[in-house]
Amino acid sequence: MKSLYFVRHGQSLANTGAVSMHDVSIPLTDLGLEQAQDLRDRWVVEPSNIYCSELKRAQQTAQIFSDKYQLSSNVIKELNEFRCLDFKTVEGLQGSERGILAQRYWQDADLVHRDGEDCDSFQDFVDRVDNFLEHIPEFQDRSLFFGHGIWIGLLSWRLMNCKIESNQDMRKFRQYQTALPMFNTVVYKLSISDTGVKQLQWFDV
Repeated sequence: MKSLYFVRHGQSLANTGAVSMHDVSIPLTDLGLEQAQDLRDRWVVEPSNIYCSELKRAQQTAQIFSDKYQLSSNVIKELNEFRCLDFKTVEGLQGSERGILAQRYWQDADLVHRDGEDCDSFQDFVDRVDNFLEHIPEFQDRSLFFGHGIWIGLLSWRLMNCKIESNQDMRKFRQYQTALPMFNTVVYKLSISDTGVKQLQWFDV
């Protein structure tokens, strides 16, 4: 049996509805840093390895744990969050304005549509998470992953063997994902039995 832990980053500037930035460079707010520090202080499982996405907000959250446990944060692109809107589309917009565009995107639910060079199609995102799942056996027990909300939602969806082959499937996923507990610094624990059975559950720290 081994356990892997998935942590959503602390509050980011984008979470507050601030003007758009390039996704990779969005930082934590002061509150987000406090949330990460609070989680660190309550954390009781000594990690064997620490991983994070390429995005600054996840890296900042991970660094707080890296400093405590004297472990380097390993960046892996498979943990990157879903980007459905190109920066050129949202440049200069506030969070409420981005929200309208995102809502329209999910209503259209086109699996292969890509808004621009600086974003993903949903199929790109599914492939990224599926690729991560293929490498699950390589990660050691007590590995800690710092990432993002929609990503964790899709991980859960795929662990249940739910398909995403149509726009209807995509809408079903969105309905499921938005109903999950996904506050900043939420933790999910993935338990993997010796026979390979996987179970993901909310981890109350």
